[in-house]
Amino acid sequence: MSNVVVTLAGADSPGEHLQLAALTTLGACFFLWAGRKQRRTGRSIIAPSETIRVADVLIPPTAPTRGRRVAGCAWIVVGSVFVVPAVFNTVAAIYELLG
Repeated sequence: MSNVVVTLAGADSPGEHLQLAALTTLGACFFLWAGRKQRRTGRSIIAPSETIRVADVLIPPTAPTRGRRVAGCAWIVVGSVFVVPAVFNTVAAIYELLG
């Protein structure tokens, strides 16, 4: 069974499993944070509410849109997909340490 777990995860040791788990956890945290922020505000993640100055004229930020909120939900789904390998690699590392 341990050979199957290692083959599926692409790691050879518990340390590599934990490294992969940490990497995918960081990705999940970023995408979940960005998605929640964009869904809550309805504005872009890059410049959510900044006024821009162009040639001595202040341009107000764009209004919140439904499309941005839907995109925020999509980012949340992407972040949730990153949670699955994080959990899998953590369980695989524990399994390798105990077995």
